[in-house]
Amino acid sequence: MTRPLRAPRLRVALIAGVLAVTAAVAMASAIALRGDADVPQPLRIAVVGDDYAAGTQNRVVWPTLLAERTGWAVSNFALPGAGYAADGRGGYAFTYQVDRAQGAGPDIILVVGGLQDTGFPDAGPIKVGAAAVVDKAVLGGERLLVIGPTWYETPVPDSVRRVSDAVRGVADSAGISFREAIDPPWLTTDVMLPDLAGPTDAGQSVLADTIAEWVRAEVGG
Repeated sequence: MTRPLRAPRLRVALIAGVLAVTAAVAMASAIALRGDADVPQPLRIAVVGDDYAAGTQNRVVWPTLLAERTGWAVSNFALPGAGYAADGRGGYAFTYQVDRAQGAGPDIILVVGGLQDTGFPDAGPIKVGAAAVVDKAVLGGERLLVIGPTWYETPVPDSVRRVSDAVRGVADSAGISFREAIDPPWLTTDVMLPDLAGPTDAGQSVLADTIAEWVRAEVGG
């Protein structure tokens, strides 16, 4: 009597086993990928600003503290001497900072400041610069949040108030969230450098906490 051949049956069993293992690996990979996708990603914020955000004789600046205290992914594009119209050493103005910030792919572009624009005798150039910032963010699809310049004592100089009012007007016209920072001023002389050129590290901490509170209220988290 001839013994039946079993090799084909064994081969089929081996193939079935390989397919089962492959399917299990694929399923595990899919679950892992789905798990990564379910992990909430931090809010990505790009900061556009002036000396206060860039730092003046500081060991730490408020954008860094903002990231540490909130868990948000914060990129700081601020430059000294920058403003809506003020251009620092050239290419520093807020509109140019927005160009660079957009390259980071942020969820939010947060523009803070404007003190360097106080040297302009009228609000015209400031409004033009603010409109350029708004237009670029709208075209780029990023959400824009704007905080005006702050101060450290009262009464607030008319030049600072002029900048704040000009930027508020542009933001309001475009439906952009704007936060005034001069009524009352967010800082005091106690947290300013001796020459009043900028906030101390303690002042940077005050700015970080105040800005975080407002941004949380705006984004709902």
